[in-house]
Amino acid sequence: MDVFFPILVLDVDVDITSVLLALPAVDERDWPRTEFTASNEEAVLAGASAFLEAQQRVKPELVLLCGMGFHREPERRAEGRTARMDWWREELRRTEGKPERSLNDVLPGHQLQVLLELLKEGYGPVLAADSGMAAVLAALRLEALRERSWSEGVTVVYAGETHTQAFMLFRETVLGLYEHHADLPREALLSDLKEVRLNWLPDEQVRASGGHGCICGDFPPEAEGFRPTWAFGPKREILAGAARLAASCGDARFERCFGMLYGLELRRIQEAEA
Repeated sequence: MDVFFPILVLDVDVDITSVLLALPAVDERDWPRTEFTASNEEAVLAGASAFLEAQQRVKPELVLLCGMGFHREPERRAEGRTARMDWWREELRRTEGKPERSLNDVLPGHQLQVLLELLKEGYGPVLAADSGMAAVLAALRLEALRERSWSEGVTVVYAGETHTQAFMLFRETVLGLYEHHADLPREALLSDLKEVRLNWLPDEQVRASGGHGCICGDFPPEAEGFRPTWAFGPKREILAGAARLAASCGDARFERCFGMLYGLELRRIQEAEA
């Protein structure tokens, strides 16, 4: 993957932030990267600053950011889950399910908006997306998955440290999604995935079991139930035997960082062809 200027890439996963510095004329395997603990916006800013200090003060010309947000107070979590599914419905409408369109300089109604604005103040241009769309973009780096999505629907599961997200894709477009916590037992996860693919799983049922929710729809018959399944992320082994265990880069902790860079590349190609 080629970049034309330094890009700081941040994946904020609740308490752990993965950070990568994409550099021109440097092999992507040699791009500096690390992880640090951060439970709020100020800690992310401090960690990013310390990381860049160690890189001989290289100044990024663009920041890419993804995440779901930080922990909410217990009494606000149910409200937050409902709001998150409302945000997702609007995001799928806005982007028409095209993952690369999710990279935006504003995220109205998203928990990352405050951090996005703070990063703009410190570094200049910032493009941000939910971590789910970054995971989809990471999956779409795999040519076999992209090609399969044009002949039938596929399911992409990102099994992260704190959350599990699943996306139903057809022709490289997100048509539905599912979100739960990473401690959901395997059999319950497999049951939910089966039902959400068939448009049988109520959003309220997912929230009642402690998850965030799901979004289904009138899936086209050509998608054929989204049966081919790829599992990504640091906890993808939970789907061993039920999905293709895949990795779109050499380290699962940074897959979503590379996903955002792939999305940026897709946008550049589309703008050149327009």
